[in-house]
Amino acid sequence: MKKPLIIVMLCFLEHFCIAQNTWNTRDSVARGVSIYVNTGISHYINTLQIDASRVGLKQNFSCSSFRFMWEPEHRLSLGVETGYYKVYEVQLVEGKNINTAALSVIPILFCIQMRIFKRFFASVATGISIHHSEVNYLNNHAESQTMTFSNLQFSTGYIYPITKQFGLGLKAQFLSENKTEDSIFSLQAVVRYQFKRHFKRIRE
Repeated sequence: MKKPLIIVMLCFLEHFCIAQNTWNTRDSVARGVSIYVNTGISHYINTLQIDASRVGLKQNFSCSSFRFMWEPEHRLSLGVETGYYKVYEVQLVEGKNINTAALSVIPILFCIQMRIFKRFFASVATGISIHHSEVNYLNNHAESQTMTFSNLQFSTGYIYPITKQFGLGLKAQFLSENKTEDSIFSLQAVVRYQFKRHFKRIRE
């Protein structure tokens, strides 16, 4: 009686081990960290209602941003983003003097990104921004920095994979600065590089 029982148990263990190995191999996934390097043009949405006919208002500038994302096998990814955006520059001529005022921001945001389709993504981010103001008035120069909170950013884009790790794409982005009520729209080219780590999930 014991001998048949031992044989049955050995057969069961062998079948379980084969099934477990097959499951692990089939469900082996890749998770990793991706770096996004973005550059493009930005446009300041004139929320201050500056009269461009009276002063020289510059609203279009080059911009750059960097995004670091942890990307599991799921659709959602988490990470941080920073960058540099010049918001606006105002010039007012008084006689021989050219007075200027400019504002630039460096956002530091917590980002949630979601793959909508195979190569399309959308993201939302919130966090702090460092505002840098620069004023030149009657040959006097002044600079100041302030920190703002509860800023929001929305973006959507497309990534085309060149290799398994390298991809190129394009994204449209809207950044809203809460304290100053300034808004920036940007269109940026995207370069993505993904560092992947392969490991197996264990079935519970």
